[in-house]
Amino acid sequence: MYTSIDLGSHSIKIVVSEKVNDKFYVLASTKVRSMGIKKGIIKDKSLALESIKQAVLDINNSLGIEIKKVLLNFPLFSVNTSIETSEMEVDGVVTGECVSEIIKKTVIENVPRNLEVLYLEPIVFDIDSDLQVVDPKGLTASNLEVRCAVSTIEKDFLYQYLELLSEAGLEVVDVTYGVIGDYYENLSPDVQKKLGALINIGYGKTEIAIFNKGIMLKGSILPIGSSKIDKDISYIYKIDKKQAISLKEKFAVSSFKYADKNDIMEVVNVSGEKITINQLEISQIVEARLKEIIKSVKNEINNLTNREISYIIITGGITNLVGFPYLMEEEFSCDTIVLNITSLGVRSNAYSASFGLIKYFDYKMKFRNIDCSFVTEEEKSQLTAKKKKVSTRDNLINKFTAYLKN
Repeated sequence: MYTSIDLGSHSIKIVVSEKVNDKFYVLASTKVRSMGIKKGIIKDKSLALESIKQAVLDINNSLGIEIKKVLLNFPLFSVNTSIETSEMEVDGVVTGECVSEIIKKTVIENVPRNLEVLYLEPIVFDIDSDLQVVDPKGLTASNLEVRCAVSTIEKDFLYQYLELLSEAGLEVVDVTYGVIGDYYENLSPDVQKKLGALINIGYGKTEIAIFNKGIMLKGSILPIGSSKIDKDISYIYKIDKKQAISLKEKFAVSSFKYADKNDIMEVVNVSGEKITINQLEISQIVEARLKEIIKSVKNEINNLTNREISYIIITGGITNLVGFPYLMEEEFSCDTIVLNITSLGVRSNAYSASFGLIKYFDYKMKFRNIDCSFVTEEEKSQLTAKKKKVSTRDNLINKFTAYLKN
């Protein structure tokens, strides 16, 4: 069982998932309004802490136990991925412990003490300098060498987040970039073989990462996100921000081609006047801003790599809007994959980083032959008892529904 947390500018997301027979099931999830965080930076610690505590309270009430350990999604600030190597004597069969040891050795030998590793992915292992493999476990060797992609960040910057979560009563077990979670939420054999880009259009920022054969090479942040759409709608119709967000999420579509000019909604503006908003018109506003964001994204992708990319993966809460996939197909010439999370409990792309990070962490633990869970056996028993009660209640409801149908 794992828990992950995403500290966004618009919302705090927490996902609790259980892995059973290689499948991930969401036990609880929450999304609460974020305060004190802007474009991934903690601006007001007390407000941010209040938001986190509210999200944790929601999850604890839903589960019936207290979560204490989490995975942290970190913003994609100044990613510089380098290739680092290390080697060690084995003298026998390579085990998961050997893999963990050589990866740890890679960090100790190559990463300065003022930096913290946020991303480390083994690329290839050398067995006795004559055999290269992706997974060396179970092979016999006298010498093992590894090449890893490593990305780091200054400890002082990271520790602001760790201290904040510590004050909320949470221990951070692991931390990595949120885009890694996004990538693993859409992981497929086809994607793993090619060079592509991942785009997460957030509320206050847009994150872009370049992946080649499953390895993140580069990444950057653009200071523009879906909040610009809210400001556009608020300004043009002279309505408050809360109304603008509601209209964007519940009424507008991402491409005016899919809007209904006869579909209207009445709202009261800041002057107290009742106004009528047409779906076609508001969708034109949304589409214009989305195209501006995508134009900036295209320029940034060209800055990050001069190679031709094979695919684009796009996620973020705004991608849930009707017509978004069709708009992206018009804007990009390569294969465009708009994430579509269908897992019960997290059916919104706003959860892609949180849910995907759980899958990435589990992959890392499995690769190292480490058995890990964020809850105790006693807490598991409490959860099992609660699930049985819910199951009993659901069975009673199903029986009653069947009785009514008869």
